[in-house]
Amino acid sequence: MNQRPLIGLEDAFGVRAASLRRLQSKLLNLFESAGYGEVIPPLLERPEILKTGAGKFLADQTMVFSDPADAGLLAVRSDITPQIARIAATRLLSSEELRLCYSGQVVLARPESRHGSRQQWQTGVECMGIPSPAGDIEVMRLAVESMHVAGFKTPVLQLGHVGLLKSLVSGSHVSLDRWTAHLARRSPDDMASLVAKADLSDMCSDALFVMASGHADAGWMKGRVGRINDEFDAAAKELIHLVEQLQDELDDVSLQLDAAVMPRFLYHSGVIFAGFAEGVPYALLYGGRYDAMMAAHGRDMPATGFSLDLWAWLDSGIEVES
Repeated sequence: MNQRPLIGLEDAFGVRAASLRRLQSKLLNLFESAGYGEVIPPLLERPEILKTGAGKFLADQTMVFSDPADAGLLAVRSDITPQIARIAATRLLSSEELRLCYSGQVVLARPESRHGSRQQWQTGVECMGIPSPAGDIEVMRLAVESMHVAGFKTPVLQLGHVGLLKSLVSGSHVSLDRWTAHLARRSPDDMASLVAKADLSDMCSDALFVMASGHADAGWMKGRVGRINDEFDAAAKELIHLVEQLQDELDDVSLQLDAAVMPRFLYHSGVIFAGFAEGVPYALLYGGRYDAMMAAHGRDMPATGFSLDLWAWLDSGIEVES
């Protein structure tokens, strides 16, 4: 009998298991108090559901196998949001506005570089039917409250917009997945190697270099409005206006506008954000708009949300009190 541990998977018991359940309970109680009802999708899903409008990266992280029950294919979910989109588009049609929360295991096909794990306990909320900026503000406020409830100090939200990158590379033959991966590295040299392969204008190329260098803040963005293209202008103005509103709405978080903030998955289609906290070297949560994915699932409605990994939160060193 082969009893070697599976790559990127591990058991949890004792203190670690109890800590996860306490943290999970705290967050679900917070979500419920904010009006979000829990949904529990199955661990397995049809592959096309997980891939619809979700981008290549999510497809590459999904394990697919034959289903002996109906001779079709099944997939182990690598993200829960596409399942929530399916439920909203097929099971909850009577509600024009939906506030849903969830907490369950996901398994990735390949280990994530941060810690080498393939398992996550994904927990989050989805706010559907409420357009920007009201929906964005509601979800970001809940993201900040989640970090506070868990005991993180000095929360930070970094905000970006998928439309900024799309506006700069729309004429390129290079896939959006590759542009996103290169920009996430924050390396001007890596960006230079990719720009050399793409047929972009000097203005777009220069903007990508600045973004990769980490200097694409609000001042830089305002200075580029009216100089690149209409798509860039629309995304920049939407993001800048949202940050101004958030500064009035949220007083317990630091807000950082950064055009190089990239989504974890490419189903996002508008404003995106990542949550950080003092003393933690990695993002604690990711979120943003995914209106386009809802349309791909057959229900054209605004949607935004965020998700986090309970294991990653516990690994950060927080103490979860009873």
